Amino acid sequence: MAKMDEKARIEAEVQKRLAQVVAEQQKQMASILEQVNKDGLKALDKANAALAAERKRLEKEIDATRAERKKLENEAEALVQQFFSKGQKQFHEAAQTDLLRNLVRKHLENGKTPKEISYWFDVPMRFIKQIQDLIARVAPYREASRKRNYPAEGQRLRYSDEGRGGTIWYEAGETQFNMWWEFAGGDALVILDIPTVEQWEERTGIPLLLRENVLHFIGEQVVEDKISGSGSYIVGSNVITFYADEGK
Repeated sequence: MAKMDEKARIEAEVQKRLAQVVAEQQKQMASILEQVNKDGLKALDKANAALAAERKRLEKEIDATRAERKKLENEAEALVQQFFSKGQKQFHEAAQTDLLRNLVRKHLENGKTPKEISYWFDVPMRFIKQIQDLIARVAPYREASRKRNYPAEGQRLRYSDEGRGGTIWYEAGETQFNMWWEFAGGDALVILDIPTVEQWEERTGIPLLLRENVLHFIGEQVVEDKISGSGSYIVGSNVITFYADEGK
C-alpha cells in the first residue's frame, strides 16, 4: 500500500513539474511571438515610412518635370509668337506689293502714264519703274539681252532650304549678312527679308549708299539661280518679292 502511495506521489510530482515546464515554454513562446509581432510592426512601419518618402520624392520629380514641360511650352509659344511678329511686317508688305504690282501693271499695259498711276495709287515713281522693267523682262525680244543691273565681281550668294523657307547669305570678301526667305502666295513666288534703310549699316556693315546696288545684285542673282533666269523681282522697304515670268 505504501509503495502505491509513493508511486502516486512521484507521478503527481512528475505531472506537476511537467505542467510547470510546459507553462514556462508557453510563456517563452508567447513572449517570442509578441516580440516577433513587435519587430514585424516596426519593420512594417519602416517600410511604410520608406514608401511615403519615396512617394514624396517621386511627386517632387513629377512636379519638377511638369514645371519644366510648362517652361518649354511657354518658350516654344514665345518663339512662335516671335517668328510671326518678326514676319508680320514683311508679309503685310509682300501682300500690299503684290496688289499694287498687279494694279500698276494692268494700267501701264492699258496705256496709262506713270505720272497718272503714281497720283492715283499714291506709289513712288521708283516702284512704277520697277513694274515697267518687269513688263520689259517678259517681252521675248528682251529676254536674250537681259543683263544685270551692275557687275557682280567678288559677290556671291549661298542658299539654305528648309521646307517652305530658308536663309540666303550675301558674301563679298570679308563682308556677309543673311536674310530669311519664304514661299509667298498669290502671283508672288517668294518673299525675301531685307534690312530696312534704318537697319542697313548695322545688319550688313555696308555703306547705305550701296544698298540699292547690293539689293539689285541679290534680286538678279536669285532670279538667275532659283527661277532659271526667267523671273522678276520688286525691291521694297522690308522685302524683295520675286515673281515667275508669265508663260514660263
